[in-house]
Amino acid sequence: MKLPDGSEFEALAEAVAKRLSDRFPGSPKPGNDVPLFPRPQLPWEPMTPLPDDLLRRRKLGIAGMELTQSIQHHGTAGPSYGADNSVPLVALKTLVVRVYPNLRPGLAGLDAPTSDRATGELVLSVGSNVIYRTGPTRAAGARVGSQSELSRTLWDEELTAALPGPGGIAVGLSHINCSLNFRVPAYYCRRGRMHVAVRIWLIGVDGSATSTSAVRSEYVEFLDVGAPRIALVRVNWDNGAGTITKPSDADMLQTLRLAERMLPFPYFETTILSQELTKTGAFAMAVTGGACNQAWQDLNTDLAVTRIFAALFGLGDIVFGMVPRAVIPPTATSINDGCGIETGGCIVGQDVTFAHEIGHLYGRAHVAVGDDPSSDLNYPKYGGRVRSIGEVGIDTGTSPPILFDGETTNDLMSYRQPKWISPYTYRGILDGRFRADGSDRHQTAKADPSRVRPLLIVAIRVRRTAQGFTDVELKRAFRVEAAGVVARETERAVSSPMSVDLLDTNHRILATHHCFYVAPQPSCGCGSGGGLVPIERQPYLDLFEVIEWPGEQVAALSFHRGQEPFATVEVGEPPHVQIEGPERREERLVVRVHAQHPRATPSVAVLFSGDDGVTWVPVGFDPLDGELSVDAERLPGGKRCRFRVIAGAELQSAMADTDPFEVRPATRRLFIVTPGGECGILPGPVALSALIDTRGQGAVAPHEIRWHSALQGELGAGYDLTANLLEGEHLVTATAPDGKGGLLSERAIIIVGGRPVREQR
Repeated sequence: MKLPDGSEFEALAEAVAKRLSDRFPGSPKPGNDVPLFPRPQLPWEPMTPLPDDLLRRRKLGIAGMELTQSIQHHGTAGPSYGADNSVPLVALKTLVVRVYPNLRPGLAGLDAPTSDRATGELVLSVGSNVIYRTGPTRAAGARVGSQSELSRTLWDEELTAALPGPGGIAVGLSHINCSLNFRVPAYYCRRGRMHVAVRIWLIGVDGSATSTSAVRSEYVEFLDVGAPRIALVRVNWDNGAGTITKPSDADMLQTLRLAERMLPFPYFETTILSQELTKTGAFAMAVTGGACNQAWQDLNTDLAVTRIFAALFGLGDIVFGMVPRAVIPPTATSINDGCGIETGGCIVGQDVTFAHEIGHLYGRAHVAVGDDPSSDLNYPKYGGRVRSIGEVGIDTGTSPPILFDGETTNDLMSYRQPKWISPYTYRGILDGRFRADGSDRHQTAKADPSRVRPLLIVAIRVRRTAQGFTDVELKRAFRVEAAGVVARETERAVSSPMSVDLLDTNHRILATHHCFYVAPQPSCGCGSGGGLVPIERQPYLDLFEVIEWPGEQVAALSFHRGQEPFATVEVGEPPHVQIEGPERREERLVVRVHAQHPRATPSVAVLFSGDDGVTWVPVGFDPLDGELSVDAERLPGGKRCRFRVIAGAELQSAMADTDPFEVRPATRRLFIVTPGGECGILPGPVALSALIDTRGQGAVAPHEIRWHSALQGELGAGYDLTANLLEGEHLVTATAPDGKGGLLSERAIIIVGGRPVREQR
């Protein structure tokens, strides 16, 4: 079936097909895919399923075909919760197709197969154009048996066990057969409608093809999903004894990779902010009841204003603090490894925790957490288990892929290990990309910098007594002009605890702003409950609000709960502020800030512009002793750069800029992850992974990341690549666009065949 003329999918297919024919003429190059077995001389077109030939009494069949990116799309092999439990396929996300060959009896038991193993090939096409063609991941194929012998929890391996008889004497063998697996790299899975066809055939002991084959094919739709924009904050940890530990860029970025593969997103647009925090405290300490401990709560409080500025100035509204593993005591048996409110934080390397917190940010509640009254009561309880994922999950970024048995694996949003994502949670996060009014929950594109508006950014601590809320402390307040929008997690909010009226000099209400409070959600490695405390029983609330500022006629803010105000704050005088510098110190730029006010301690934010003030990015807050040092390589440089300081006090702000100066524009940064260890690796599939700090230069699509071996030539493309490496020394190079018209390049030496592996820059 051909798609209508003029379809964007036809045009895409022709372009991709031409590119592939130029790059991969004929069969796939050695090392890119497992070489195809010789095709039987049978007529077969990828778009036309071959019907069973009853006269030949074909024995080979396909019990089911599953399409999986992290959790099952759908399938019919073995126990399943049906089509209603299927999940959409996401464009630019690695696809695994699992085919289950089985033997069917003939009409008269004749025409027995010549072999009990099968191989095959997969064809991905759009319209009449073949986009991708590959063989199975296992050169030896898959053993074929009856449907009752098939297992969904094995990958490229079979199990054989003796059947015990009377007296313990074996009376036969029990076979458990795996699927025949095909991997489709992410960059071939383009948005829109495609056709997947798989043909399998029996092979003899010498690997030759027989005339017995079976075909399964179907149309699939790949959903276009925007890449979430994530801003990471490096959290340096002071152990109190004079040692400060810093998480590395690569460690922070690698903590995100599992979430990119598990969650329904193709990849993340990740920027490591130039802002750094130095914190003390027992981050890993588990708290009774499973609540976030004080160290995590303090960190999220510090990150809340960073999140507002990052969103308003175009860096992304998902802000996450990364804490080094040094915070985990060597003797710890249970830890609190992360916490999320409207921002989040976790210990580097706790990749499941990061994915869990991202789930919260997309509206997912806990699953079967005993002490958390907000646990999801609608969870489907697959097979009667309260936190089962139901279907078989798969991590496509490892070699071989890790499979997660749906009967024994717990949902990502639970507290029980091991964890993976369920179809229910997968669909929930996909749906959670949008609010009820259809707007984006989180940013996937930058705001128009020309459409700025006046805003008040305020951090409020509201204290309460037995009689209710009684006092308001403005911990930070800035007046700025910005174009971005800050997402409000109203669906997760327990309630609206307070409203703010903006009053003029005659106490007339100019506008009203409703605050929302979102309770902390811990990620507790100890597996205890949520321990959430209702609003009315907390001694104080910390609220972080962005309020549209109607103009200079505002004279006061009035705080109330729908009745008489319990606090009023008057607009006073602005602070006095100066900025000096920048001074160049090796690879860093240093500015000094002076902010004064007769009655209050001003709050300070420092911004940077690489285009003479057209756009700005935040680079630091409340610098210690008035001095701020910034890594120049992370700045969006240019010929006319400026630093700007904004100081706020008494609901007024003042600002000052440096003179223009030149900074070399920042480029993205590329890291690669290759197999390590003191022992060499065996020939065969090798998992490679790319990590990218975008540094504000935009996302990188999978097809833009290319891999090359000096020994085998081009290996393929993508964030994750499973390359079939031959024996020998491979100088593997990954390249990606740097965002400024050039290419980034990182390389590693991988020695296949039992010798050590080493990396080099």
